[in-house]
Amino acid sequence: MHAKEIILLTGTMETRKMLVRQLQDVIGDFVRIHSYSYDEGIPQVFHSQLIILSTSAIEEETAPFIGSGCTVVVAKRTVNFEHIDKLLFLPEQTNALYVNDAPETVYESIETLLQLGINHINYIPFYPGKKNIPEVEIAITPGEVNLVPSFIKETVNIGPRLIDITTIMTILRHIGLLAQKGDIVSEKYIRKIIDLSKKLSKTSKESDRLNKHLKQVLDGVNDGILAVNSKGVITVFNENLQHMLGMFHAKALGRHLREVFHNSELVSFVLNNSAEESGWFSVLHSDVIVHRFYLENEGAIVATFKNAHETIEMEKTFRRELVKKGYIAKYTFSDIRGESSAIEKCKQIAGKIAKTNLTVLIEGESGTGKELYASAIHNESLRRDGPFLAVNFSALSDELVESELFGYEEGAFTGAKKGGKIGLFEQANGGTIFLDEIGDISLKLQARLLRVLQEKEIMRVGGNKIIPIDVRVIAATNRNLLSMIECGTFREDLYHRLKILYIHLPELRNRKADIPHLIKHFLSQSGRSHIQLLPEVMARLMQYHWYGNVRELKNTIDYMLAVCDGTFITMNDIPNESFFQRKSQREPVITASFVSETTAAPLPPVQELPVDHEEFLFILKLIHSFNQKGESIGRKKIAEKTQEWHKDLSEQQIRSRLKALEQRGYVVTTRGRVGIKLTRPGVDYINVSLHANTSKEMEVIPHA
Repeated sequence: MHAKEIILLTGTMETRKMLVRQLQDVIGDFVRIHSYSYDEGIPQVFHSQLIILSTSAIEEETAPFIGSGCTVVVAKRTVNFEHIDKLLFLPEQTNALYVNDAPETVYESIETLLQLGINHINYIPFYPGKKNIPEVEIAITPGEVNLVPSFIKETVNIGPRLIDITTIMTILRHIGLLAQKGDIVSEKYIRKIIDLSKKLSKTSKESDRLNKHLKQVLDGVNDGILAVNSKGVITVFNENLQHMLGMFHAKALGRHLREVFHNSELVSFVLNNSAEESGWFSVLHSDVIVHRFYLENEGAIVATFKNAHETIEMEKTFRRELVKKGYIAKYTFSDIRGESSAIEKCKQIAGKIAKTNLTVLIEGESGTGKELYASAIHNESLRRDGPFLAVNFSALSDELVESELFGYEEGAFTGAKKGGKIGLFEQANGGTIFLDEIGDISLKLQARLLRVLQEKEIMRVGGNKIIPIDVRVIAATNRNLLSMIECGTFREDLYHRLKILYIHLPELRNRKADIPHLIKHFLSQSGRSHIQLLPEVMARLMQYHWYGNVRELKNTIDYMLAVCDGTFITMNDIPNESFFQRKSQREPVITASFVSETTAAPLPPVQELPVDHEEFLFILKLIHSFNQKGESIGRKKIAEKTQEWHKDLSEQQIRSRLKALEQRGYVVTTRGRVGIKLTRPGVDYINVSLHANTSKEMEVIPHA
């Protein structure tokens, strides 16, 4: 048991805990310390005790608890030297609020800091009720973080003030231990100061090392780098800038920008801290491209200098490299043919969208030119000099899409390349990535893509490193994504992330006035401008609905050019009906025998499957035929069978269609040899669809 004891009274719990820790560390070996705070409640009146008050500010509140025979010592407090380094590394002439709970503690603390030589900071007193406070960015507080005003951006918490050495010695004297323990306590204090000195020395050495390293980095880059402070004084002037401009580093540092650069336009440009931008200037017979940006927190301006002619050559080389890799957008808005109001409006909207940096969703049927628009948007954007990469989800499996998009580390999976692989998102950095057929990706990949759009960063397959990316995303689909959301096959949150900006490409059947312009373009493109279409052929082409859109029209022209004789395309050169894409089995086809499409009303939509009805019906009938023969069928076999049909669907597309059918209860997927089985509702769906088709046959009249 301790022979000696003291009572410590404080205003707050945080101060009590901090001072108890200090006293335990210094005199706890031979003094018992009882501590109480006014905020937590003082449980009794003390008699014949040595009472230590943390500050004179609590004398009135604690008086009722101090009884007869007590000796009261009001502690002198000093800065918490354990956290003093936080102040020492604040920049010279920093304006900062000093925040505490009462005026006397605020002014006392500021005075202590100044006496200790920490005078490079402009301290602004702040306490509850203080008026007319300037809105500075930094606050310093001895633990009173809750009192810091909301406009402060950075708070430096140096912890509650400590009891100073004179108070500790006074305590020892009152309990009769000064002669016996005074030297031990002094030694502990000195050791604390030595530890602080070592810490500061280590930090200073580390700072010097980092500064040297930073200088080596700055001197090693190819660009000239200049930095000026808020007063326009040069603080950074790297070696490459010296070589570029023929100036000495020593002559530039510490001088005002106007004293070093005599080009008034350049000086005005650099000192303008309003917006990040680039400019072209002539300095000492050198042409330079200067890029300037403002560091708001530092109040500094940084400018990079590039040799203009070298930069132009580098950009040409970079452009050639992109072309070589195929990472370049091939089309511009001038390549989009047509003069109809629908196409003109679409191009106008796309042109405005191109000027932004936001994500775009392009919706349109197959063959309407989604990649063409994506390419044109990129070429019209601020990223036109960056890469343009396209990936088609319908052509790739889940695993391949993931490794292609995000890349992978060495050993991530069996067959992974040595050294790993950079993904398309990384390769597209600074440019645009075009995600075609976005409706065909799995829910797992949708979740990963959503994170990329939200966080602007990726992680390679098998990796643990976060890689920031600067890529604009343009997505496209020919699917009804809203219907897919209802079916649960497409994430609603991803849909809204993609559809920040939106374009719907008009179908060719809704802009038939453009057909003659497109045909003329295709004839010219093939080098056969001299070939002419007979009027009745043009009339027939104008009648057709073109469910394959512009791509189908081009294929038709290419076919007719291949089979025609002479310089005229006749009715006999029009391909037969199996050549053309139909919306459903009852749609009219364009053949020499076709005369009327009056009965070709569109197929009434089946309520259960509002999208891709024809594909779903084909898949169900195929499964049904295999089930009846007792043969198993899976995704791969269905995909192979579509190659014999007029739509060639990938295994990935089949996967998403089967999932929708399974959710509606039309099929069940089992493991092993059984494969996919048709359910009773699935059979009923086929029967209803077949009945609808046979009840309204399309009219085909033989050609005379």
